[in-house]
Amino acid sequence: MEITRKNIGNEITQYKLLNASLASVFELGYATALWRSPESNQKHQIIDMSPEIEITEEQLEDLQPGFLFSKFTGSEKYYIKAHLHLEVDGMGSSLSSNTRDYSSEKYSDLLQRNISKDVVSGFTINHEAKPVNTSHSHYIDYIKNGMEQISNGEFLKVVPARSKVIDIPEGFNIIQFFLDLCEQYPNAFISLVSVPGHGTWIGASPESLISMDSKGIFQTVSLAGTQSYDPEKELYDMPWTQKEIEEQALVTRYVIDCFKKIRLREFEEHGPKTVKAGNLCHLRTDFKVNTLETNFKDLGSVMLELLHPTSAVCGMPMKNALDFIQKYEGFDREFFSGFLGPVNINEEIHLFVNLRCIQLLEKQAILYAGAGVTAYSIPENEWKETELKYNTMANLF
Repeated sequence: MEITRKNIGNEITQYKLLNASLASVFELGYATALWRSPESNQKHQIIDMSPEIEITEEQLEDLQPGFLFSKFTGSEKYYIKAHLHLEVDGMGSSLSSNTRDYSSEKYSDLLQRNISKDVVSGFTINHEAKPVNTSHSHYIDYIKNGMEQISNGEFLKVVPARSKVIDIPEGFNIIQFFLDLCEQYPNAFISLVSVPGHGTWIGASPESLISMDSKGIFQTVSLAGTQSYDPEKELYDMPWTQKEIEEQALVTRYVIDCFKKIRLREFEEHGPKTVKAGNLCHLRTDFKVNTLETNFKDLGSVMLELLHPTSAVCGMPMKNALDFIQKYEGFDREFFSGFLGPVNINEEIHLFVNLRCIQLLEKQAILYAGAGVTAYSIPENEWKETELKYNTMANLF
């Protein structure tokens, strides 16, 4: 089934089509994922028409085309199958069906009706969500506790997170918000994911977790250190403190240790370098492996298991840091700092860490942010860093 601008109407816009599609999905109670990859103008939406979304334990390489959406701990990985795949760009739009098990006619009819009616989409709510406003005093004490554990040798680094509840402004439009994110953050992975029972999440992640292209090239990054972007300075002139350099080095070491565990020595390493992510800058090192030359075709699945939750969102060593977070953080991260992204779409895999994200409730939104704590941390500066990260999303409200 093909949909083009011609047979929908010459005046159809990306906003109008995506808005009508999302409204149709919510009305039918389906799970969906909408995204725009970094440095791309093309938007993708996949729709899963299953009665219930499954938790998957399958290898990435064995999954049918879809979208993976995992919680922070990685214990619950929800897989949204691409029963329907809508592609939208400046040249037009196409809708393809990838299953014989479900009929797409109900969605297609509803889509046409919602386009003609200009229906404004709502979104799915997780009624079990418990909004928590992390207080300044709690977060500072949390950081100091982490630094004390570091000095006692429990771990080298930990990443305390906090959550912040804000009111959704009157007239908020979820698709317009998504398109605004696409425009404001061209280098980020922009996503809007909605799963019945688990709510609606929208974000602009700067951090790739793993990727595998159709030629078998595996890539991952180590990303750490945060400061405000200064348009008066060139990126290569951005100064970094000892704390930020050490933090990034720990994340890089973590990735290399994962390669060592599987006795993989044939990898390229480039960096660290300063990169811009919206209104922020980070230090990033890139890693690349040719899986065909190394005969390691399931490297994506193996590294995903080893990497997540990474040193950048949890700490190092992982188990000790994770135990500390779960004991003292004071709220459930859910999908924040988990991972998400398209799997086996056009024979490629692209998973990102779910950062700079919000969970949408009926009249409120929950913002999430974390900061890497090392022996060199200054607690008040870490609080300020989380405020900078909140602004990625909050400013657009």
